[in-house]
Amino acid sequence: MKLHNIFGAICVLGGTLALSSCEKYDELFPEKYHCVLNIKDAGIRNIELYTTDAEGNVSVSVMKTGSEGNVPANGVITPMAEEVFQAYCNTNGLKYAYLPAEYYSLQSNDLQFSAQERYKLVNALLKTKEILQLQESQNGQKYALPLLLRSSEVSVNDSLLIIVPDIQAPTIGLANAGFTNAVSFSSKGEATLTYTLGLTLPIPNTWGLKCSLTCNEEAVEAFNKYNTQNGNRYKQLPSNTYSLPENGVVTFGNEATTASVDITINRTSLEMGEYILPLSLTSPTVAGVEISATQKTVLLGITYSPDKLELKASQFKANSIAEGDGTGYTGLIDGLGSGLHFHSNWSAPVKDATYGNYIDVTLSAPIQSVKFDYWTRFENGNAAPTHIKLFTSADGKAWTELGKITTGLPTGGNQQYSSPIYHAEKSFSHFRFAVLESTAGSMTNGNAWFNLGELVLYGN
Repeated sequence: MKLHNIFGAICVLGGTLALSSCEKYDELFPEKYHCVLNIKDAGIRNIELYTTDAEGNVSVSVMKTGSEGNVPANGVITPMAEEVFQAYCNTNGLKYAYLPAEYYSLQSNDLQFSAQERYKLVNALLKTKEILQLQESQNGQKYALPLLLRSSEVSVNDSLLIIVPDIQAPTIGLANAGFTNAVSFSSKGEATLTYTLGLTLPIPNTWGLKCSLTCNEEAVEAFNKYNTQNGNRYKQLPSNTYSLPENGVVTFGNEATTASVDITINRTSLEMGEYILPLSLTSPTVAGVEISATQKTVLLGITYSPDKLELKASQFKANSIAEGDGTGYTGLIDGLGSGLHFHSNWSAPVKDATYGNYIDVTLSAPIQSVKFDYWTRFENGNAAPTHIKLFTSADGKAWTELGKITTGLPTGGNQQYSSPIYHAEKSFSHFRFAVLESTAGSMTNGNAWFNLGELVLYGN
């Protein structure tokens, strides 16, 4: 900037300062800005409240500002009229319903500011349980409390606050609900095992919350339903074989959102088999806390399994085997990573009206309980078993049917099936895995075949 321009700017500024010094300070501000009341954070305020509090407190801060803010001032917070609010919602595309007066109260809403006071709080107390019931009765309709700030003495800005409560009932739930495999025993392993069951809470516990975990009628009903759906393969775990600490009472720690309980199971009094321990959550000790309907019951699977049998290819014998497809008997025990399989004869299907295509296993020692796992062929489920019968024999000649399976069998590639535990009346040293039908068709009429990716036996 040139020197004469700088000089001119200084002269203008000096003249302005001289003029200002002749005016009163208040004359620089319009009267409406001398003292102003306003709601801090006015507008729409979404508030999350819980039914654990009979009344949810929403604090409304009213500020006193302006060029003469150090003078007394009066005002009042009042609900907006319902018809005015509905018109406001229609104009602004809001879908709130007007919260009736019986669902809230206002405290300290008559505002009397002294000269020194710069803010005051108004408390809106909302009846949480009643509002939640109102919302549920109206298919989840959201309600709002519109509050207006008024004053006959001073100016008011930011005068509308719309409180929109979101009322929730805190729910206790199980981290794992429904059926879950909890513990597995074998005759050579530990006699006592512990399963840790987790519980969850959506907000920190501030009430000394407790609840109970129990095998009640609801839990037993859930067990019976599940067991029926699964061919009644399970027994209910006897009460003398497990223990719950504190008789099943679970305590949430202070400020905690999770809790856990260690369930101890002892197999000493159990027969080999598959069991379920059904447990349900009940009796929260804090009013307003509920039990989650979908995370309420757990079915803990407890398996007391026979020991795994170490098998060799020489122990297998089949009435139908495909040469050059897979690796024969070795394909049953060479591990999942090999990708190889056993295949019955597809080029010249073998017909057997009683046993279909079968694999016999000569056992190293007699057993009386048996279960098995198998995997379908790695590449696909073509010729995966769909109808299986099991037989036992003491001499490999006279066979006794042990069980049959026609449901729940996998038909995709590389899928596992785990059988129930079967108990024979007498010990046996020969086991027959007979496939009567597969996804390729029936083997009892000689038109089809089957394959397996792996076969594992367990027995005692």
